[in-house]
Amino acid sequence: MIMKKIQLNTFSIKSLGLNKIMGMTLLMCFVTLSGLTQEKYSTKSGTIFFDASVSRSKPVPEATNNTVSAILKDNGELTVLVFIDGFKFKKGLMQTHFNQKKFMDSETYPKSKFVGKLEGFSVNELSDVKKDYPVSGQITVRGVTKDITTTARVNYLNNKIYVESEFHLEIDDFNITVKKFYAMRVAKTVKVAIVLELKE
Repeated sequence: MIMKKIQLNTFSIKSLGLNKIMGMTLLMCFVTLSGLTQEKYSTKSGTIFFDASVSRSKPVPEATNNTVSAILKDNGELTVLVFIDGFKFKKGLMQTHFNQKKFMDSETYPKSKFVGKLEGFSVNELSDVKKDYPVSGQITVRGVTKDITTTARVNYLNNKIYVESEFHLEIDDFNITVKKFYAMRVAKTVKVAIVLELKE
């Protein structure tokens, strides 16, 4: 009788241990699946524009890039990738100078990147009405990474998420050199605007 009780107790302990292991395994599987099923919205044709002009009366150093790649997760995490040689200028000579070693050096640093998050973002709360979200993260330009904060206007329309944002960058922060000849034409503070049209 005593042996039977010991065997039963041993079986119960083993069962509890097995149940604990199974529970942990199921929990890990659930967490893993949750990460795998996270919704993502992306684009490879976003637009970024910058204006580094000092005066509109002189040739304006501004350009547009329509080949921006971006991924937005449903938790607000945002990654944006910009290829430097994708910027197009109205004047070809400006484009040549822009990509040269002393300026953007696009051969050595072919891309710029932003990694950050839209604070308080939720896909379920989106509508066709634009809503502002604080954005914080890090931007890398010419191999230099800096913290950045701004605001994004976001709305949802025709099964797409639209993200718009504007911010300023200081060229001195990214070791960008402007030749003396262009110093009076190129601003130290560059205005940047980005528009993303993302879909699943």
